[in-house]
Amino acid sequence: MDRQQIRSELENILTIVDDNLTKGVNITEATLIREGLGLDSLQMTELLFEIEDRLGVKIADEEALKVKTVGDLMDIIQGKKEQPSGAKGPGGEA
Repeated sequence: MDRQQIRSELENILTIVDDNLTKGVNITEATLIREGLGLDSLQMTELLFEIEDRLGVKIADEEALKVKTVGDLMDIIQGKKEQPSGAKGPGGEA
């Protein structure tokens, strides 16, 4: 999965979380998740569940706390998608 595909999927997922998040916003890798898109903590949790459900990528709480921008989130997703099957990610999850 390349970065453009990841960004497109994230935009779809953000629309699922709250249709208003993406209206009138040009989402780039530099877009701030909380300040730029206005995600609150509940929406952030829902976003992480949707990423896991739709993309098959589990993002640990420790990783989620470090996410500031859409690019940060894309980096995590891309890194996990590129790991060989059975490889352990940070926090020990496969």
